[in-house]
Amino acid sequence: MSVPAVDPELRTLLETADTGVFPVHGLDAVLADPGRYALLRARPDTPADDQVEVRDLFIPGPGGQLRLRIYRPDTPDVLPVVLYVHGGAYTYGSPEAEEGRSLRYARDARAVVVSVDYRLAPEHPFPAAADDVYAALVWVAANAGEVGGDPARIAVAGGSAGGNIAASTVLRARDQAGPRILFQLLTYPGVDAGLTTHSAREFTDTPVLNRAALEWAVRYYAKDSHADPYAFPIRAADLGGLPPTYIAVAEIDPLRDEGRDYAARLSAAGVTTELVQVPGAVHGFDLLFPSARISERSLADQVRALHDALHP
Repeated sequence: MSVPAVDPELRTLLETADTGVFPVHGLDAVLADPGRYALLRARPDTPADDQVEVRDLFIPGPGGQLRLRIYRPDTPDVLPVVLYVHGGAYTYGSPEAEEGRSLRYARDARAVVVSVDYRLAPEHPFPAAADDVYAALVWVAANAGEVGGDPARIAVAGGSAGGNIAASTVLRARDQAGPRILFQLLTYPGVDAGLTTHSAREFTDTPVLNRAALEWAVRYYAKDSHADPYAFPIRAADLGGLPPTYIAVAEIDPLRDEGRDYAARLSAAGVTTELVQVPGAVHGFDLLFPSARISERSLADQVRALHDALHP
């Protein structure tokens, strides 16, 4: 099967734009190179937004002090809360690396965004990241007032590896009678370690994310935990009772089909599920190139889904 055509504007940006230390080709080579990998882990400069206050807050976590980065619109109102989980193949990334998306969610969905600086593999394999994010959820539900948030209106969102951990967090909250979650939003999530879907087998050399990088990420993160549903939520025997869900997948992405499969299983379990496949998009397109037309449309749709769920 031939790979679908990349959106023309994205294709030009992939060929010409400066994405800093992030490689748009050959991520697997960067993960294997200690020097380049260290640069990928560095926290980038962050954008400014005079409509959103940004601050760090530290709470006790399972592995020690856990940093939460808080994004709150400039309003005295009590707002819903979006617990956000950044991506980065489980091995890099930070709240700062995805600050543009957090600012957008906070400003346009009118919510307090709490982005979790969870522990990274390979130094901290599963369940470290999942434990950190679940601890953040429990803290937010118990202390929402400290960030001007409403504990009765909590959503969990994440992209890529963060989409996996977000889905795991929601599943765990159901299983352990934890905080009530109104909504989950997963953007091109990696929810299956098997790498046996059609897109994972066929899209071996796609831009931004290729199969070799996926294999690195799964090995570093999961080690021998592939069957654990909190490591890879598609392995859960039952997906019933989860909150309404929005899943966006990129058409030209090895993770595409596992996102589609997860949406199908949620729907079959009676969970209200919206699945959007973004045509011509590659993995991480809206983070790398947020001003591209295709990214603007996708980000606006994500905001719409969050706003509708949290401001009924």
